[in-house]
Amino acid sequence: MGFQPLPPLGPFPLGEHLGMMQALMLEARSMEKGRKNETVQYGMARMIRATTTKLWETSPASGADITLSSGSVKGRYIATLCPSEGRWYQLFNKGVSARMGDVVGQDRAYTLDVLLELLKLYENEWEEYEYSIPRQTISTVMFLLVTCLGGMRGFEAVWTDIGALREDVLFAEEIEDESAIAWPIVGRFKAEGGQAGCHFIPIAGTTDKSKIPFFRWTQRFVACLSRDGIKEGWAFRKSDGITRAIAADYKDDIFAKLEFIQQHTSLIEPSCNVWDDYGVQRSGRRFFTSQCLLNGISPTDIALQCRWQEDRAKGERTVHRSMVHTYAEMQNMKDALIRPSKSF
Repeated sequence: MGFQPLPPLGPFPLGEHLGMMQALMLEARSMEKGRKNETVQYGMARMIRATTTKLWETSPASGADITLSSGSVKGRYIATLCPSEGRWYQLFNKGVSARMGDVVGQDRAYTLDVLLELLKLYENEWEEYEYSIPRQTISTVMFLLVTCLGGMRGFEAVWTDIGALREDVLFAEEIEDESAIAWPIVGRFKAEGGQAGCHFIPIAGTTDKSKIPFFRWTQRFVACLSRDGIKEGWAFRKSDGITRAIAADYKDDIFAKLEFIQQHTSLIEPSCNVWDDYGVQRSGRRFFTSQCLLNGISPTDIALQCRWQEDRAKGERTVHRSMVHTYAEMQNMKDALIRPSKSF
């Protein structure tokens, strides 16, 4: 008939096409060294896609993208030529996942008995030093308590504002109400457009079953920071006294005590590798979740305790940016908000 009804299947000109260059970056990332002298897992390697996508969005090449929008409908859609967002790359990524597998090892949760043993060790240190206790030590025990009783991940706990915390402690002491602490978390949250926001996480002053004295430890924490001249800004700081700390700064102290507990009690089985199985990011949070379930706390109460995280995940904002307004809102609902941590 004088024509070819099928498109030519090759040869392709020399170069990269359809996101193959980005695919090679993923392959290279997957061969890098990970934990235990093994290569990184798929869950880590796949994150290279986010890098290449963001680089595309900030490059002159992204000018070819098209935004689809309607004046009467909220939301927009982007038609993009970004290689790492294309169909071929998606199929390639799916194949990599199937071939590599994706083994996710979550941080092991502390048990209530293990947490109480940890607190005994810290109480012994307090009795030895009292208000001359090293700031690193008092910060470590507060980091542990906040993640366990407040249901926070490690990187969230270190966003604590000491100024707001001091005000709440002083106010509670003035009215002689030690039933709870409004733990202040401040920062620039991704889902809030990068603007500074504040959230108060209510935590029971003393738990019902195990009688964990959270209020007393908070008083000690505030007093020790005041001793070092820290009354404003970040509560958790590095040794320079200025830079905000990260969760990993408290790992050595906590995990060394976990090893001691493993060696001298039967609370942690000998086969457990403390340094690999536990983690400073989620062991405390998983303790919070498991204890809430064991104590029959309703999902509604758990959601109230962690409502700020839900707000961020949805990209919505149900709390005010004003710290004063946020604090007032929390005070009105304090009795309901402390039910999860109070039950421990």
